[in-house]
Amino acid sequence: MTASHDNPPENIPPGVTPSPAPERSVEEQRADLADTVAALAAKVDVPARVQDRANAQLHDAKDFARENPQILTAISLGIVLVALIIFRRKRSHGRIDR
Repeated sequence: MTASHDNPPENIPPGVTPSPAPERSVEEQRADLADTVAALAAKVDVPARVQDRANAQLHDAKDFARENPQILTAISLGIVLVALIIFRRKRSHGRIDR
């Protein structure tokens, strides 16, 4: 009895491509399986992926702030202005109710 990998190419069914190296060592198979498991574990580790993405965005924001200090200053002043307007409106509405 012959193994299926000993069949000559003419005995291979249509649509099936013969494997160039049908016999791989157990060590190679284990290494491939370990790589696959590591890749799957990395995809499943959502908290680590979220943390990595957050760190990347923080790094990008810091770089943007260093390169564009005028924009950061304008945004900060805008936030302070909005907060001041809200504070004054709340304070003025509080005096009317009394």
